[in-house]
Amino acid sequence: MSETSWPMALARSWHPIAYRSEVKKAPLAVVLMGRPLVVFETVGGVAVLEDRCPHRNAPLSAGRVVESQIECPYHGWRFDAGGRCRYVAGSNLTANASARSFSVHEHAGIVWTCLTDEETPFQGLPDVINDLTFDTFWWHLPSSTGAVDDAIENLLDPVHAYFLHPGLVRKASRACPVDVELSVNLSEAVARYTEPHQAMTLLQRLTEGRRSLSWGRYRPPTQVQIGFEDSQGLQASISVIFSPVDANTTRPFAAFSTRRGVLPPFLKRLGLIVFHRKVLSQDLAMLSLQSRQLSRFGGADYHQGPVDMFGPLIAHGLNAKPLPQGIRTFRLFEPV
Repeated sequence: MSETSWPMALARSWHPIAYRSEVKKAPLAVVLMGRPLVVFETVGGVAVLEDRCPHRNAPLSAGRVVESQIECPYHGWRFDAGGRCRYVAGSNLTANASARSFSVHEHAGIVWTCLTDEETPFQGLPDVINDLTFDTFWWHLPSSTGAVDDAIENLLDPVHAYFLHPGLVRKASRACPVDVELSVNLSEAVARYTEPHQAMTLLQRLTEGRRSLSWGRYRPPTQVQIGFEDSQGLQASISVIFSPVDANTTRPFAAFSTRRGVLPPFLKRLGLIVFHRKVLSQDLAMLSLQSRQLSRFGGADYHQGPVDMFGPLIAHGLNAKPLPQGIRTFRLFEPV
């Protein structure tokens, strides 16, 4: 996709491009919506430039950082955080040339940027991430092969877990009826699921307790949160911001939050990673397979089923269209 072909909400939004801990002494090469970027450290914080020197278009990410300026590996020109040329090797003059720079926002240990001058206000993250009554950690996940809308829908979709993750996310036996309430307003869509306790796997019962409610929340354009509640309220959640690397690659930035209790944070982190690693590998494999199918058949030809709640909402959110407001209730796996 070209810069102008991306959906409006994506093009104008802030996106995560790196964890702050990834920005070290050497420049960091990243890609956002098909545009190569370079991230580097300055005395004033993190800077983001287009990853090409305006002199001969060499990649700045292959250079080095010298006194808060990034030095091109080809001819040694140096550029500051705003992209202005500050030094030309072999001359006491500077060139009237600039590398394109982008706005930067550091929040929750993540570096964010926006590729347009018509940026939308920074959305922030779910409150639970900064709630001191919860233990939260970021899990550095690999990128998935596939478009950002498919990655978002995969996480929010309630039905595929019975078929793609049997025995992990849902019991492998016959699915139990699940009551669903889908509530949509202008800013978000939330699907709340009430299901029998016996539908949970043994590991879920041990880690989540006697869950009474789970829910999935979509906040346009690319933020998803999954929550699990019992009679005492929220016990655990997964918050994910999906960053569109290019038209066929999506990088998730995922935070796991669990209510503080007797278990030490490192032990909960280990258990969550062990449990979700298999689920993640299955999702990544299916998204890659789906992407391959789209390539084989020349693009998507999707049909919406009666329980495909989030697909149309995601399309609205990515294209900066208002979400259709209302409340809908129904039952999944209704006996026939």
